[in-house]
Amino acid sequence: MLGHASFFLYYFLSQVAMEENMALSTTVMLLEGLEEFATEKWQKALALHQLGCVMLERKEYKGAQFYFEAAVDAGHVYSLAGVARTKYKQGQQYSAFRLMNSLIFEYKPVGWMYQERSLYGVGREKIMDLNTATELDPTLSFPYKFRAVMKVEEKQIRAAIQEIDKIIGFKLSPDCLELRAWFVIALEDYESALRDIRALLTLKPNYMMFNGKVSGDHLVELLNHRVQQWSLADCWMQLYERWSSVDDIGSLAVIHQMLVNDPAKSLLWFRQSLLLLRLNCQKAAMRCLRLARNHSSSVHERLIYEGWLLYDTGHREEALSRAEKSISIQRSFEAFFLKAYTLADTNLDPESSSTVIQLLEEALRCPSDGLRKGQALNNLGSIYVDCGKLDQAADCYKTALNIKHTRAHQGLARVYHIKNQQKAAFDEMTKLIEKAHYSASAYEKRSEYCDREQAKDDLNMATLLDPLRTYPYRYRAAVLMDDQKEAEALEELTKAIAFKPELQMLHLRAAFYESMGDKTSALQDCEAALCLDPNHSDTLDLYNRTQDQATRSI
Repeated sequence: MLGHASFFLYYFLSQVAMEENMALSTTVMLLEGLEEFATEKWQKALALHQLGCVMLERKEYKGAQFYFEAAVDAGHVYSLAGVARTKYKQGQQYSAFRLMNSLIFEYKPVGWMYQERSLYGVGREKIMDLNTATELDPTLSFPYKFRAVMKVEEKQIRAAIQEIDKIIGFKLSPDCLELRAWFVIALEDYESALRDIRALLTLKPNYMMFNGKVSGDHLVELLNHRVQQWSLADCWMQLYERWSSVDDIGSLAVIHQMLVNDPAKSLLWFRQSLLLLRLNCQKAAMRCLRLARNHSSSVHERLIYEGWLLYDTGHREEALSRAEKSISIQRSFEAFFLKAYTLADTNLDPESSSTVIQLLEEALRCPSDGLRKGQALNNLGSIYVDCGKLDQAADCYKTALNIKHTRAHQGLARVYHIKNQQKAAFDEMTKLIEKAHYSASAYEKRSEYCDREQAKDDLNMATLLDPLRTYPYRYRAAVLMDDQKEAEALEELTKAIAFKPELQMLHLRAAFYESMGDKTSALQDCEAALCLDPNHSDTLDLYNRTQDQATRSI
């Protein structure tokens, strides 16, 4: 029991150390402790693999190869990629290629295998492997970056930007933003370069560009001489325009510029955190939210930011308490909004819904800017819809649209849909698609308000823009199942599960397997889904039912 507990303690500490600096001796020491306290085979394999990764980062290639090979012997197949990488680093390129080649032929190939093999290939074979990697796993960023750099070498800079835009559209990362910044600098588009570097510095404030030779801040300083300077009023206007057009990266850049001039402005740090959460940059969002709290100029303001920190980490009761304390000190928009948002994050009964409506109405009576009031109106409209008050909901959404809260188009479309005005709902979502620069979520939502063929087209576009969204895969699989194309339906789900093993996807595939009589595969998917949520009732019912059927058939 002690060894089991010690393993997870060392696992936690080693993960923190690896995130901070993989090459430190402390990281090696912690991983050695992880291996020492491993009590099961999978634990041993995991510890050995991570030791291999750290040795690779430290450029100790023979040591890395030793650990990767030991991990393979312990049953960790993925470590074969580590063995290949260490051989390549030691000048054994053909041996690395052969090893990855055998891995692809011996196991069901997935995207990362082709990406890894591409590192050791040349010419046309390399490009084919990268394209296959993207086809099998469109979330891998390296193939996009490689193809973009190739296009730059061929003097096709705009095509390179289009290629890197594909990955930035759904997976924001500093290296991709840096790459795009260099591309637009080549086109002498210094404003776009500044946008990307400022957004990058929001994610990683101390980021070093150009292979660690130039600080991001220094490059911003150099580029500032090439662009028109904005006053504080200009910045607020730019932020309003970009926020309204759902340009989240542009909004990040504007707030970064404002914070350079006023780093103690807690309101700006808070707005930054909201954008980062929208972009799924959780760690950076929490850092900005902590800075908002630290720079608070009053007790009631600090309580609000503490409340959001507690809410975002799952402590809803404590968040509610902070909101109430803040309201008792000063009635403010943000305090009422926090309380309403926290209360709404439950299954609302009529009484709770009435309370949330009152809180949002109170928030709207307090001073704030159009960006936040638009959000409050949008939330109020959503509550009205849930209560069946469609006319009041429509009024909220239209008022929000009048102050350029573009996302209110989606809420208004929902109202039209419930009123059975399908064309109006479709047209409303089309407006959102046009204003939000053709976002994947807008296409996905519009698919609910059109015929089957148009829905398929919209969902295909949603997948193209953001392959991480799983609803389109589930929809296409369900349609194929309805058409009795069982193998194709399974393949559609398997395609997404390969890079995003989500609970709903695993449950649906398990249900498909059960309906086809493949009880072994159904049970396997149920077990995987229950690892993600042991209390998921639908999966538990399916698992128990399938297990009973399997037992009776013996």
